[in-house]
Amino acid sequence: MKILNKFEFLAEAGPPLHQDRDFSLYDGAPYSCACGSTHNFRQFGKFQLYPSHGTNAKFMVQCPDNDTVVTLIETKNKFLMFFDRFISLAGCVDA
Repeated sequence: MKILNKFEFLAEAGPPLHQDRDFSLYDGAPYSCACGSTHNFRQFGKFQLYPSHGTNAKFMVQCPDNDTVVTLIETKNKFLMFFDRFISLAGCVDA
């Protein structure tokens, strides 16, 4: 995962999308946070949905332990349909 400054991080994420879906499928799935720990995704945690390629979804999630740390994560699927895991793309501290 690359650690970026705020402007580079926002450019990497792209424009946010309106999140009007059920993301409970991802609840409890672990991801590597920019704080150095592993956390579990929470549908009702602090996150925003961003555009991504193909069937993958991209999220900007705030660290549950430190409000100044955000991580850009992307879903990876098996056989284009079944959620497999999260990949941490980038992180930003002091967001």
